[in-house]
Amino acid sequence: MNEIERLQDNLLLIRRAAGWTAEEFGKKIGVTRQTINNLEAKRNKLNKTQYIAMRAVIEAEMAKAPEETEMLGCILEVFVDNPENYNEKDKEELLAKANMLTPSILAGTTSRKAVSKELMGAAGAMGLAVVMVNPVVAVGAAVAGGWLAKILKEKE
Repeated sequence: MNEIERLQDNLLLIRRAAGWTAEEFGKKIGVTRQTINNLEAKRNKLNKTQYIAMRAVIEAEMAKAPEETEMLGCILEVFVDNPENYNEKDKEELLAKANMLTPSILAGTTSRKAVSKELMGAAGAMGLAVVMVNPVVAVGAAVAGGWLAKILKEKE
């Protein structure tokens, strides 16, 4: 399974962790709410262009509010970018905790910052050594995360 498929598999969790409705996320990447819903339900397959748009928006959000989005980086690291570095038991526990906590952000019952702090604390308590690896590389005049360089190097 490649990064694009793994992102699609975890899209609902990622969107909730960011605190976005399907409509809000769709607007950010230039698609409809229905497109986001179809991708989350796997009625449509996430394509490379959508993947790049999503990652760019997510990374921009993480750069804008790092104290509120540390959990997004953790989720991306563990479930999308480098899942092979983590054992299945730890991933299952983290996923269960994240799926329990993130809906409260959209419900407005807790802040994204509080959920991020709790999820990162849970990851630490599980002994999950999450190493945030997101090297920045220059791509022309723009700056992009290592995920972009990796996906652009891959063949279709």
